[in-house]
Parts: sequence; structure tokens; C-alpha cells
Amino acid sequence: MVFTISRRSPSGRAAAAAAAVALALAPALAAQELCPCPPAPPPPPAWTGSLGLSYLATSGNSETSSAGFTTDWVRQPTPWGLELHAAGNRAEADGELTAERYYAAARGRRALGERFEAFAGLSAELNELAGFDSRTVVEAGGLWKALVGPVHELAFDAGLTWTAEDPVAGPSDDFAGALAGLAYVWHISKAATFSERLVGYPSFADSDDWRLRSETALEATLAGSWALRAGYQVTQDNQPPAGFEKTDAATSLSLVWRRE
Repeated sequence: MVFTISRRSPSGRAAAAAAAVALALAPALAAQELCPCPPAPPPPPAWTGSLGLSYLATSGNSETSSAGFTTDWVRQPTPWGLELHAAGNRAEADGELTAERYYAAARGRRALGERFEAFAGLSAELNELAGFDSRTVVEAGGLWKALVGPVHELAFDAGLTWTAEDPVAGPSDDFAGALAGLAYVWHISKAATFSERLVGYPSFADSDDWRLRSETALEATLAGSWALRAGYQVTQDNQPPAGFEKTDAATSLSLVWRRE
């Protein structure tokens, strides 16, 4: 019986180790040379929002002027978020005030999953020409996202409210109620967006004393962060103060700056 003992020289072992390392790193090096990885995209901004301004004036046979603004800012819940909204408009015709409304609202949000949120908010409105000096609403409830994009977004919200009103004439009033609404966004293209916000406010004190608000907008990008927005808002108050109409409507055309 014959035994053979083979010994590899130190230089041979080093060469074999180097070859093994080269074989292991070859695919990664080749991929890096052929297709360098692009840098990771920056995270989305914490806040997104917009500011819209409108103005119209006429002179001659009739003198009219109208001005308005609207601004919206949103911090997505991670898990806490916040929505801020403010709007105002004023119009005159031949020196007589024909419209004046100011509205502001804030809503805190808490994500409860991918499609569910809890919220609590506060809103205040001044509109003497609609019959009240002030209207304040405290709200709390939940929201469910039925569609999350990228083309269509649809969410339903519902909750309880407490409303305090100070009418132009008569005593102040406050009562408990509810809200039920939807928010829909259709991204028609990269340059055009349609949105609808519809919300109803029933009263627990009087079933006939309900309100409905609809806000419709079509926005088209002009250049960069600028866009043109056409809006239409309708408010229905089923039991307005005596001497005032149930329905108010406003049409607007605004130049909008957006932060996305």
C-alpha cells in the first residue's frame, strides 16, 4: 500500500484564496459597472398645500368688485396628522356689499391602519348675509378610505358634532348633531385634477334643521407650481333665519400656488 502526501506551497494557497474572492465578487462588480444604482428618491415633504387668490372688478355702467382666497395645508398622519383650511370672499356691486364670508377649520388625524383614521376638529364661519354672525362646530369621528389611488381617491367620514350659532337677529343657539360626508379626488392626468367634498350636518335637536355643503373644483397645471382652479360651492340650510334664503352658491376662478 502506497500513501501519497501532497503539500501546497504558501504562494499557491494565496493564489487560490484570491481566485475564490474574485469569483465571489465578480457578479457584484459587474452589476455595478454595467448598471450603477440610482440614488434613493428624497422623502415626500412633511407638509403639502396650496394658496389660491382671485379678483374681479368692473367699471362703467356698473361698478362691481370681488376678491377671494383659499388655502389648504395637510400633514399626512404618521401616525398623527393635521389638516388646515381657510377661505374668504367679499363682493360689492355699485357700492353695496353683496357677499362676505370667512371660514377656517382645523382637523387633527390619527391613523389606525392603512385605510382607517380617527379625527377631531374645530371650524368657525362668519357670514352675516346668510343670517348668522358666527357659527362654530366641534367635531369628532372616524374616516374610511375606500379608494387610495393612484387615479381615484375616495374617503367617507362620519362623527358627532356640537354647533354654536350666533344669528344676526334672535338669541344664540347651540345643539348636538352629526356629520356624514365624502371626499373624492380624480387625477385625470398629471396636469388636471377633479375633486368633490360633500358633507351633511343633521341636528339631534330638530330633524328638519339640517345643513348640506358641496365643494367642487377642477384644477389644471399651468407651469411649475402654478395652476388654475375653477370652483363651485353650494350650501343648503334647511331652516335659515327668518328672511334669508335656504341656498347659497358661489363660483370662483383662482390662480393657485401649490407645494407638493
